[in-house]
Order: sequence, then structure tokens, then C-alpha cells
Amino acid sequence: MSDAPGDTGPSGGILRWGAYLGCSWTWCIGMFLPALLLRDFGLTGYLVFAIPNVVGAALMGWVLRSRAQSLSMVQRHTTAIGWFSIITIAFHVYWIVWLFSFAQRMLPIPDEYLFGAGAVAVAWTVVTGRGIRLGRESQLGLVLWVMSLCVLAASFVFPNAISPNTGEVIATVNKQSPLSTGAVWMIPVCLLGFGLCPYLDATFHHARQQLDSRSTGRVGFTIGFGVMFASMIVLTYQYSGLIITTINGDADSIVINPLMGAAILAHIMCQWIYTVRVHLARLPLLPGGGPTMQSTYGVALLAGIAALVVPKLSGHAGLTAGEMVYRCFIGAYGLLFPAYVLFRIVRLRAGEKPAAMWWMWLMVGIATPMFWMGFLEGHPIWLVPGSIVIASLALLPNAHAQSAD
Repeated sequence: MSDAPGDTGPSGGILRWGAYLGCSWTWCIGMFLPALLLRDFGLTGYLVFAIPNVVGAALMGWVLRSRAQSLSMVQRHTTAIGWFSIITIAFHVYWIVWLFSFAQRMLPIPDEYLFGAGAVAVAWTVVTGRGIRLGRESQLGLVLWVMSLCVLAASFVFPNAISPNTGEVIATVNKQSPLSTGAVWMIPVCLLGFGLCPYLDATFHHARQQLDSRSTGRVGFTIGFGVMFASMIVLTYQYSGLIITTINGDADSIVINPLMGAAILAHIMCQWIYTVRVHLARLPLLPGGGPTMQSTYGVALLAGIAALVVPKLSGHAGLTAGEMVYRCFIGAYGLLFPAYVLFRIVRLRAGEKPAAMWWMWLMVGIATPMFWMGFLEGHPIWLVPGSIVIASLALLPNAHAQSAD
């Protein structure tokens, strides 16, 4: 990933790369998970998600002080960065196939509006394919962010275009869930996941290498997440009522302006396309080639097949089978990838020698049942000891150190 520094001057380069960051980070997590947290914990859950996410991602531009530091990190951790992109792409494939299994109930709009949103997505697929080949991903990111910003503005200008709205849903959830402060138990895992996962994201490194000075890196990442990405998860908040109502089985109560429904659907599909495209574009450019594209397509295919199967399966602990698999993917970003960053990046930055990998897998194995209890059994307090187990990877004694794998 040895890209030459890009245009980061006052003419708009920083803004464009900030948009690239914000849009590449607007995943099937940012476009969906806040709704689940609002349902489970009310506004507290949304804030516990949003604040560590915005701050943790922005900090990468401050921690990595130069382009050279990013290049060095990518060179030393190519395999992990490659697999981060592969799992991310597979997660997106799973999510979009699962989402489409109930999208028409969530967005009950006439077919012509559905076709219109689909036409926008097809056009965006063509444009992004050509634009990324020409090295215009940052310009595309800025265009996409403006598109999403227009949808966000419309959601405020026409607040009655969606019913039931998020405020009504949250009020109902808070009445039914007096223990909504349970979201506090999610703080450690949110800090780990959103604070550490950015260092394995190939698109973040691509942007950091284009924002090649200390000041441009700091400003670009701060704008990208503090303004651009933040605005898009506010948009998720605005349409969260649709997701919550549909998952709760009350889709018959949804009334939405067709144009607003088409705009939300177009936003979701275009953000999905952009994130997948930019990750696919970075994979072949990793030093040594990284994991193969065959691995990427194979894992993505399995994820898509799983998404076709889950609607036919029974749920557990009040969750549908589809949501359970979604939460299992989330576990990779709260458990597995933070474990690697602590064990193989944080320790090395502190001057420690890399210890045997079985230590990391042992700690992941110990923490996994705790994360299962927290994410899938409805007992979030278990996420605290699970996070402590993972955090301990940064503190392993030197006695077990050996040469790097």
C-alpha cells in the first residue's frame, strides 16, 4: 500500500479525504446497530455507541503522526489488515441479503420508488467502479457524503415523513426497559472496538498516507469523523424507528413518505456499495498481495448463503436468527480484532517483544463465552470481564516472548 501522497492542500484535499474516511466507515454497523441499541437501551445505548466510535476513529489521525508510520504498520501487519477487509466485506454481504428479506416491510413504498432507488444504486455502482480505477475515491466520498447529508436534512425538514418516528419508539422502549442504563456495561467493549479496529482498516491507512503530514492527518481525521461520519449516524438515528418497529414485528404501523423511503434506501445501498468497493480496491495493493481475492469471494459467498438461510431458523433469547448472526459478526470487531491490535501492535509500540500467538487465542477463547452472554443472551454486564480479559493482552509478561510469527 505504497501510495504516493495526494492533494491535501487548502483547495479541498483534506475535506475530500475526510469524506472518504467518513463514508468508508459508514458500515452495516453504523447504518443499523444504533437502532438495535436504541431498542435495547434507549438514548443511552445510542450515545455509548456514537461517542467512542467518533472519537476512537478520529484519534488514529493523531496517533499515527506521519505517512511513514502508517506504511510501516501496514507492512508489518499485512495479513491481519487483509483479513479485516475480508471479514468486513463478508459482513456487508450477509447484512444486505438479510436486510432485503424484510426491507419492503421496513420501507413500504410503491414499486416505482423502489425501482428508482435501485436505479440510483446501479448508477452509483458504475460511477464508483470507474472512479476508483481512476484514483478518484476521495472525490466520490465527498459526493456520497453530500447525498447522505441531503437525506439527513430532509428528515429534519419533513419530520412527519416517517411514522412511527424514533422519538416515539424510544419513549416506548424506555417505559418497557427501566434497566436501560445497562448500556453502561457496553462502554469497555465500545472503547476497545472503536479505539483499536481503525488500525487494521486498510482504507484508514490509505487516507492517512494521503494526508501525509502531522497536521493534515489530524485535521482530516477529525473532520472525517467528528463532522462527516457523525452526521451519518445521526441519519441512522432518524430512521431507527423503522428498523425497530420492523424487527419488533409491528411493520403494519409504518407509514412513510415514498420519496423519503426511496431516499433512505438509496442512502443505505450507496453507502454499502462505497464501503465494499473501497475495501476491495485496497486488498490487492497490500504489501505482498495480502490474502487472496479468492479468499475474499469465498468468505463473502458463505456469508451470503448464511443470510439466505437465517430467516428460516428460529431465534433465541428474544433475538431472531438473523440478528444473532449479525451480532456474531459484531463480536469480531469487539473481540478478535482488538485482541490482535493489543497483542501485536500496542505491545510492539511499547517496545515489547511479540509473544507466542497461542496466548492471544487463549485469551480470546476465555473471553468468547463472556461476549456470548453479553451480546446474545441479553446480559451486557458480562462484556466488562470479557473486555478486561482482552485488555490483559497488552500486559502479558515478557517471560513468554519469542520471535515474531
